[in-house]
Amino acid sequence: MTYARFERLNFRRRDGTIHPRLRVAFVWKGPNDARPRRYRESTGLDDNRENRRLWRSKLEEMTRELIATNRGVAGPFDPSRWLPRAPSLEPPEPAAPPRTIGDFARQYLGELPAMGIGEETREHYRLIIGKHVLPSALARLPLRNVNDGHIKTWVAGLLKKTNPQGRPLQAVTVNKIIARMRTMVTIAWKRGEIDGRVNPMELVDNLPMDGREPNPFSPEELLALFSACEGQQRALYTTLVFTGMRPSEALGLYPEHVDFKAGILRVRQQIRENGSVDQKLKTKRSRRDIVMFEPVRAALAALAVRNRLRSKFVFANREGGALTVMTQGDHPWRRAVARAGVEYRPLYTLRHTYTSLMLSAQKPLQWVAHQLGHVGVAKIDEVYGRWLRTPSAETLDLEKLFESIAKLPPYARDVRPIQPKSGPSQRGENGEERKSA
Repeated sequence: MTYARFERLNFRRRDGTIHPRLRVAFVWKGPNDARPRRYRESTGLDDNRENRRLWRSKLEEMTRELIATNRGVAGPFDPSRWLPRAPSLEPPEPAAPPRTIGDFARQYLGELPAMGIGEETREHYRLIIGKHVLPSALARLPLRNVNDGHIKTWVAGLLKKTNPQGRPLQAVTVNKIIARMRTMVTIAWKRGEIDGRVNPMELVDNLPMDGREPNPFSPEELLALFSACEGQQRALYTTLVFTGMRPSEALGLYPEHVDFKAGILRVRQQIRENGSVDQKLKTKRSRRDIVMFEPVRAALAALAVRNRLRSKFVFANREGGALTVMTQGDHPWRRAVARAGVEYRPLYTLRHTYTSLMLSAQKPLQWVAHQLGHVGVAKIDEVYGRWLRTPSAETLDLEKLFESIAKLPPYARDVRPIQPKSGPSQRGENGEERKSA
């Protein structure tokens, strides 16, 4: 077998004449070859007797090395020692690994601040993606080739997961996780990073919900709740019920955000879980002005006398610092609900209660959506509209409800609350020790 030999290359010049060039042909298994193949490389010299004589020693050395390494199979062979300018012998650039769904998920998290999404919401997204997307097999799939089948398999895996209490994830939780995947895949598809004429997420449905209807507090339950608390605690619950503010937004209020003359509350910031003030709200529509009904105006006016000299917040703790949603939504809220003798629902239900009250009072959907900071009316109409607009539904008289609230005594009624399951002691609205009434 001839391992290396001379060959003539007839090179055609611009004037049409043929000019013979000397090249070397050899059999070699290159670094990117599956098996040995023949290479033909020019020496850059004219093909004549003198140049062949000068190059013969190199050709013989190449042959000996090819024999010793079995054409590069049994050992290293470097033809660039003799042919340093041969372009085909240069090792090609290693192919970049394909971009995966996990790669895009990390990029998406990095782009969230530019989308105007608040830090608290970004942290929520990071938790979802970090726990349910990045560790999954789906995250390692090439982004370009992803299809609905891959995503449905991933959803099936979510259904096998359990929460910290050992129970399967609820449909509402799985749908929130799917929502993040839906957003990411849709963005990648619109950017052309996913092949196919159809967005894969269009073929992936949310899990069916159990049909739970909203369970807001009724006017009678609200009166019982307000009667079971006093002072700042009653003012906070009144504000949440009759403004629809998120608890984090209400706790982030400064006195300058309360315009008694114009009768509005200006939502400009919120309190994060660590007690810091964040001027980036959940969405752009969250920055809004809310109509201040009479019960809210009266409650905040009385509270201003108490807190204005000791805190920069409308609602403050004993040291004048910020209250947090976590503390206010736990023991103080549970204790107030127990005192009132009403069914327990989370503190956030007061925002849903505002929606039901306004719709029962025949307020326009678009107005309610603006007060809540929603982008549109679709969610309100879907969740509350069908439930409230029945032939037997009566219009709520807000003024009558406001009058009933104004007649409540300023102090909590004399009842003994049912102790919450958690918490070794009873504490007041700001965490101070306090005897049961």
